[in-house]
Amino acid sequence: MQKIKDADFIFIIPHWSKDSVISNQVLDETVQGFFSQTDNKWKAVIIDDNSPDIKAKEYLKKLEKQYPDKIKVIFNEINSGPGISRNIGIKWAYDNNYPVILYNDADDISNKKRVERVRNTFLNDNEVSVVYSGFDVIDENSELVKRENLTPSIIETIVALEDGPPQGYDTWIEMGISVGYINLTSSTAVKTELAYKYPFAGCLASEDQHAWFRYSADGGKYIYVNDIPSLYRIPNNTGSASRKRVANFYKIKAKADIEGFMEAINIALLNSKSDKFDINNLLYKFYVKLADTLYKEKESTLATEQIIKASKINYDDTKALCKKYEMQSLWDNANK
Repeated sequence: MQKIKDADFIFIIPHWSKDSVISNQVLDETVQGFFSQTDNKWKAVIIDDNSPDIKAKEYLKKLEKQYPDKIKVIFNEINSGPGISRNIGIKWAYDNNYPVILYNDADDISNKKRVERVRNTFLNDNEVSVVYSGFDVIDENSELVKRENLTPSIIETIVALEDGPPQGYDTWIEMGISVGYINLTSSTAVKTELAYKYPFAGCLASEDQHAWFRYSADGGKYIYVNDIPSLYRIPNNTGSASRKRVANFYKIKAKADIEGFMEAINIALLNSKSDKFDINNLLYKFYVKLADTLYKEKESTLATEQIIKASKINYDDTKALCKKYEMQSLWDNANK
């Protein structure tokens, strides 16, 4: 790998469009965010996930031709989802020896100092593997969205970052049992070797959280940078772009979060960290925290399923946590 100090960093952007009029406009804003960087040592890899809109594909080819030194486009032959598309970009970055990846969805906008601050953070601490930041939410018109109009799980993430974002080692534990999802994909940078080692899952929801758990469990050190918030685009009345597109979003999310957390436990055990945590103690707290997130989104059936799992591991403490999280009705449903 090239040395971080002098190397270009790679933005990896999964892309899919069925309406080029809308997607080209927001992609222009995303690309402008790259060209506005105070540190211009970057390249962008856009992976089109077999978009059904031919004009959108033609536009990507135009971008690549216009900026051959900055933008590369890869076209998937089949539609595979954002996680698999990112994996294709990760492999390209790995094969071409780029040391750092900055994830960026095709409708989100990076802070102009993102490359600069991420580079300095990696240079200041060789043990850092993941750098992430906060975000502000914008709508389809690039207008800031008021907090009261956001979905509860997005508010949960914002509050967690305000209260003290997890940093250091083993943040997967805090993410799993306490704060939930905290690092937005478009605000996350990672050393390429770690991203290559732990590809994104192929699911269509929470594929990023699945990866974050594993990054941390492998020993990756997380650092939060508070002054480079990304702009996270959420169309009005949708909760998020993924929630708008994906059927059974929360069911897929719950499954992905559980699988990712379980894999994180296994990775930590393989790394001889078994003396650092009690698995059963982690699991019941994880299920209750996941239930809390789902319950806030009015997914009571899915949330109740998590409480049942937790109570089978630790009945009394699960009951106490349900009271703490104000989920007495879930506890009652789980124990009918």
